[in-house]
Amino acid sequence: MNKRTFLKFFALTTGSLALASSTEHGGSASHHSAPNTQELQEMANKMFAEVISQNDYYVNHQGSAFFEKLKNSQHPRATIIGCSDSRFQSDALDKTAENDLFIIRNIGNQFSSNMGSVEYGIRHLNTPLLIIVGHSRCGAIKAALSDYSAEGPHIIQELDSLSLAVRKTSLSGTEEAKWLSAVISNVHQQTYYAEKEFKGDVESGKLTIVGVVYDLANDFNNGYGRLKIVNINGETNPEKIMQFPLMKSLFKPVHV
Repeated sequence: MNKRTFLKFFALTTGSLALASSTEHGGSASHHSAPNTQELQEMANKMFAEVISQNDYYVNHQGSAFFEKLKNSQHPRATIIGCSDSRFQSDALDKTAENDLFIIRNIGNQFSSNMGSVEYGIRHLNTPLLIIVGHSRCGAIKAALSDYSAEGPHIIQELDSLSLAVRKTSLSGTEEAKWLSAVISNVHQQTYYAEKEFKGDVESGKLTIVGVVYDLANDFNNGYGRLKIVNINGETNPEKIMQFPLMKSLFKPVHV
């Protein structure tokens, strides 16, 4: 996807993301025994060899001219708050993300966990767009809805703040439906925190805050991997969302 048509991706308003659904983050119903030390070492050796190999390919494929353009400064057009889940990567948003996306990631795509980084993207790099990306089947969300008291202190601290967001939603239906509702609720809450922090920028039109859910599991029944726009500048009504200039720009008539 051409980076200059990045926003066109939002025309597909139903989507997929994902944070780790492993049991250590409370995400999966099934339990897998942890690899032993030898298996972990073998995994690390193999993975690191692949990282070096892939880096070599990347460098050779891009060429020195590519890096010459990047070496002195960055000029991203969007700040992204995304989940740390390995199933979500920048390719889902932009195939040429270098110098285009300023990305902050943590479990549960939380604003408060990395406020300094977000502020840098908006106030210092002057990105006019902040996108908060949640995802279906998010392990952190599931953990925040359950008893996570056995986790380590740092994970508990992250989940405590996340729990404040997801427990505000009235959940009903199947377990999967409740899970998805909590994911959406969290995106709304993180958008609220960001809008409150950057209220002046939003009101002046310098910044637009968009909340989306990346639909890893086709939970919205609109296809795997699509983005579902659920919030723009605090507005959650789908009909009103469509009235924002950001959305209208996606559906300009094509003149042949």
